[in-house]
Amino acid sequence: MRRTLAIGLALAGGLPVLGGTARAAPVEVPVGAVAPKGFPGMGRAHHATTFLYAGYFQDSVGASAGAGAKMLQANPALAAGDAHTLGEIGVSSGDSQQIVEIGWHVDVLVNNDVQPRLFVFHWVDGQPTCYNGCGFVEVSTTHRPGMRVTPGENADYAIELRGTDWWLSYQNVDLGYFPGSLWPNGYTAAGHVQWFGEVAAERAEPCTEMGTGAKGLDPAAARMTDLFLIRPGGARETANAVVGTVSNAAYYDLGQTTPTSFSFGGPGAPFGCCTPSTCTAQAAACGAVPDPLCSGALPCGTCATTEVCGADFQCAPAPPRPDTTDPIDDGGCCGAGEGASSLGPAFGVLIALRRRRSRAHLREAIK
Repeated sequence: MRRTLAIGLALAGGLPVLGGTARAAPVEVPVGAVAPKGFPGMGRAHHATTFLYAGYFQDSVGASAGAGAKMLQANPALAAGDAHTLGEIGVSSGDSQQIVEIGWHVDVLVNNDVQPRLFVFHWVDGQPTCYNGCGFVEVSTTHRPGMRVTPGENADYAIELRGTDWWLSYQNVDLGYFPGSLWPNGYTAAGHVQWFGEVAAERAEPCTEMGTGAKGLDPAAARMTDLFLIRPGGARETANAVVGTVSNAAYYDLGQTTPTSFSFGGPGAPFGCCTPSTCTAQAAACGAVPDPLCSGALPCGTCATTEVCGADFQCAPAPPRPDTTDPIDDGGCCGAGEGASSLGPAFGVLIALRRRRSRAHLREAIK
């Protein structure tokens, strides 16, 4: 849900500037969703949830103003009871207390389905906020946090400090920004950048997949390439990243590593729980799809307001609604069929009364 507002500069945290050009005031303040979120690359969380990681990092030599990469978007299976699985970029202050994040995730608690979707997030003084809101200001009408992303597509993700605001972009389109005013103690330089996969599970040995479900050395694994930092002023600098946290290499790991790229992921635990199918595997775009692997159904989401979800679990244009002002004639006199107008019963009563009166007159004549 989003509210369209006329936002003043005080709320926006100053006039946003892109490439030295002043932009019009933003038009959207999205309402966020609170759900389990791990502290990037570590096991800290604000819910009783187990977080497992496989990722890369780079400590900035001098303060950086953001980072980015190309990420292979996937549609990993999310096991029942687990919160999410994701691929993410996190840009942190030197003490890791102030953080801005962007990525794709499968998160049933945030999105009410198991489709891969774009997300943004931020932390203030070491405390988590919410997904896709909590001060985030949208500027794009075509690309928004919460939108579905395409599995198998390599997409550009970036975070950049412009002035005092942290801007986030997807496919080189500005989504919007977190105003600098959200950080009471300020956040105007990043000292630590992470690129990683994360699983939020209810157990330490989850059956949820990370990435594509393939481990890092597998050519089919999810990957991040063209890693870069952004220096103050907007110049991009090739990353020189190294292996970071790998929580449980038996389930999720890294592979095919270079200073600017790596592959990550894994299938999760091989026993003790059930790894479900995915909406992609079932070629489903919407609806509750029977899971052929585990009990229950896959929540594959809803369609646009102008569409309906068909029996084939695909979205299709909704049929035109009949014009209720026109009389409906289903055959016979006066629209007496199943779709007859509300006048039909009245005509029936009138005919019955006339028949009674005719019979009464006939009896009087016989007398």
